[in-house]
Amino acid sequence: MPAQDLAVADPPDVAAPRRRYRRLIGRSAVFAAVVCVVVLFRDRLPDPAEVWGLITRADPMWLGVAVAAEAASMRAFATLLRHLLVAGGIHLSLPRAMAVTYARNAVSSSLPGGQILSVAYTTRQFRRVGASPAVIAATLVLTSVFSTLTFLALGVVALLAEPATRTTAMWVFAGAGSALALAVVFLPERRPRPARHGPRLTALLDAVCAARSAITLTRRDRLVLPAVALLNWLLDIACLAAVCAATGVSVGTHTVLLGYVAAKAAGVLALLPGGLGVTEIGMAATFAGAGLGLPAAAAVVAIYRLISYWAVLIVGWCAWLALNVSGTAARPGPPPSR
Repeated sequence: MPAQDLAVADPPDVAAPRRRYRRLIGRSAVFAAVVCVVVLFRDRLPDPAEVWGLITRADPMWLGVAVAAEAASMRAFATLLRHLLVAGGIHLSLPRAMAVTYARNAVSSSLPGGQILSVAYTTRQFRRVGASPAVIAATLVLTSVFSTLTFLALGVVALLAEPATRTTAMWVFAGAGSALALAVVFLPERRPRPARHGPRLTALLDAVCAARSAITLTRRDRLVLPAVALLNWLLDIACLAAVCAATGVSVGTHTVLLGYVAAKAAGVLALLPGGLGVTEIGMAATFAGAGLGLPAAAAVVAIYRLISYWAVLIVGWCAWLALNVSGTAARPGPPPSR
């Protein structure tokens, strides 16, 4: 599934060093986590033969459902992009929107600095259909906003639905709500101060304001766009649930949701292409903590990642190649020499 986290560029003087520092921390953390898992749990790691047996005995019908759900999830994200472009006055066919969605996901999920390269690639593709820089920026910003907010909503639901995390989550949310209420009550009584925002928050606020001015959303758009963004996540979760059914794993819906949210959040925080390593460990650990056997958890994670990451990645690079070939063919050649 496409990368959907909200990213705002750092100022030019600090962007490059910070990105290198974050990538170094992310890779070091993943390496340390893998080493710790292997060393501390080497006697409890699942038998590869048992995991392979569960994979080969998976129900083909449910696997087909998982593939269909993942394809529908990618279609939903493409619909989100297309709807925003149409709101900005740009026509983009759904097949081309899907091709761009798969291709940008491949760039983001497999290359170092993929998120930045993905934005540049998407910008170039949207320019080919006549989108202005303002409309392109608005489309990318609003896509990230809708996707991020709906994912956060799913995270809240996951924490409250899981019995093991419900009490802690309720206390945390209650504390945050109380702090916000106190701030609202007492803040107006204080002497107003000039707003002081960090460079990233300032850039984010400026981007959102610019997006709102570049694309005018109707009341229907404000209902449809969050619904499509939420559908994108829900269909990806449906893919995971279908994989669980294919392998004969019986887990509650709340466990599937929590495992999904934990894995996606860990993958984003790792700052690695596709969240490789961290996503698998986070999802398997969540399922194992819910009482699922390690072989079954490993089989579920392996099949899910094969469908949602590797298969989508292959389709994405094929779409990238097709878009580049069509773009090269459509590009006007040099004028004939006299």
